[in-house]
Amino acid sequence: MGARSLWLAAKVAACAALGGAAMVVAAASEPPRAIEAAAAHLVGSQLENGLFRYEYDFVTGRYSQRDNLVRQAGAGFALAEYLSFHRDERVAAALRRALRAYAAMSRPFGGGRLLGTEPDLSDAKAGATALALVSALRLRAATGEDGFAAEIEDWAAALVALQLPDGGFAARPHVREQSPYSNGEIWLALAEFNDRFPADGKVARALSAADQAFLTRYERRADVGFFHWGLMATERRWASSGDARFARFALSQAKIYLDFLRPRVNPRSNSCYAVEGLLSAYAIARRGDGDRGLSERLRARIGAEMEKNLRLQLRAGQREIDLGSGRRLVAPDLAQFSGAFLNGFSRPAARIDATQHCLSAAVRYRDAFASLP
Repeated sequence: MGARSLWLAAKVAACAALGGAAMVVAAASEPPRAIEAAAAHLVGSQLENGLFRYEYDFVTGRYSQRDNLVRQAGAGFALAEYLSFHRDERVAAALRRALRAYAAMSRPFGGGRLLGTEPDLSDAKAGATALALVSALRLRAATGEDGFAAEIEDWAAALVALQLPDGGFAARPHVREQSPYSNGEIWLALAEFNDRFPADGKVARALSAADQAFLTRYERRADVGFFHWGLMATERRWASSGDARFARFALSQAKIYLDFLRPRVNPRSNSCYAVEGLLSAYAIARRGDGDRGLSERLRARIGAEMEKNLRLQLRAGQREIDLGSGRRLVAPDLAQFSGAFLNGFSRPAARIDATQHCLSAAVRYRDAFASLP
């Protein structure tokens, strides 16, 4: 099946009747554990072509007709994150199917390939390519397989080809526009590639230029879109190089986030994406320069965010959502989405990136603190 056909098939299947969905449903008598239930939901929401059902609205009882290539690649990233901490062949098999789908959707560019469905690359996404690259690298690290070696090389080469003179990256081909999201995603992908293949001079040079660009740019103008991906990349660069610049940058970004970008917990939002970045900052604060005050602030904030976020996970047998102010949404189909995370307390829908970020955050939280709140 061609790339365009693959993409259209995913959109058609995602709008199919709920009765035909192959969702994983946990036993109603046993409350699911957050991490395992979220991973099972993502695996169960995978389509035959390797992509994932995108979003289900519990108010309308329908799947959304929208889709997003970066979030599709993000679902693979979450499965790869899970595999980094848990040996699970079912998850590994699902990740292989996803990677084959991403490979089928990749088009030639810059001596490599970018994820996109149109021959002219008009819909290609640098961020999606970066997340596919990270997922392939982590599958290789977790299993020792090299089945996606060609894709790893191609995706890395295409990302390098997108680098601009200032060290940042074009968000898509043939333009000079950058995105804080894709800059962070690409930084993380190239950092992980460089750790695995340090002899690749092109990637090493591109990564060095990105280091200098992002440490300067986002220190001057912090950005919520860059924060979580950028901090995960920073943690990786600090762990690999021991360079104090990365530790200083991460701690500075964390303080800016806590003091200015998001000084308070939003009680209605799904903030798992932010927790990913906060956990990276916490790891550096705890092991880096001994900033105990910041470490304690981060620990408290992460705990508060995750306690709230975990209440957004749908449980086995659940049939209603408390919307607050005495309002409840009764939806019998909730039970078929056990393990999924809602987009927010005021947004009774389940989209793949909500579960993606929460699975990643929960895995990394449990690794840092040995338990969940």
